Amino acid sequence: MPKYEIALFNAEVRDFVKRGETHERYEDSWADTHYIDVVAPGEEMARTKIEKQYPAHRGFVIEQITKEATDGEF
Repeated sequence: MPKYEIALFNAEVRDFVKRGETHERYEDSWADTHYIDVVAPGEEMARTKIEKQYPAHRGFVIEQITKEATDGEF
């Protein structure tokens, strides 16, 4: 099954950090882009999986989804 690299950050945390404050729920590192690997049959399923764990209503923003090359692919 294909693997996708998801680039995401938390917009709420980013706003807090810009003001010199700390978010009550998430670490300051979420102001920066995190890269998370997701195994899924397709890009939409990868997006669905990551949105369940990192929902938009909690401030998470997906910047990019990239299919990772498997052996034999370039």
